[in-house]
Amino acid sequence: MKALNIVQEDHPGLLAEVTALLGREGIAVSDFAGLTVGNTAVLSLTIDRYKDAFRLLSDAGYRVIASEHLLVRLEKRPGALAELSRRLAEENVNVRGMHIVNKDEKAGIVALETVDHERAREVLKDILV
Repeated sequence: MKALNIVQEDHPGLLAEVTALLGREGIAVSDFAGLTVGNTAVLSLTIDRYKDAFRLLSDAGYRVIASEHLLVRLEKRPGALAELSRRLAEENVNVRGMHIVNKDEKAGIVALETVDHERAREVLKDILV
């Protein structure tokens, strides 16, 4: 089973909408976690039928990030991305891609694609979403 991360404007009933959509298609959710940054919600869902769920949620207009990306929360301040990059470099974790998927006045959520996700998870466990 793989996880999908949904980054969406937070509103009451968001989890109910997503799980109802998946349920109508017979896609099971075995685990989930959620967090908000400002007015943005991040839902992490462990599901079966990963590809079907990705397509279904994307087609429904949700911003879906596949599990190949790690999501981290960074304080919004000068040098925060540099510190993140340095932490990974010092542990010999090569970064393939990095993008800011959302931010507010206090923090941002950054999606990382690395060569070694397990090592990156270990190095960044204190800021993982």
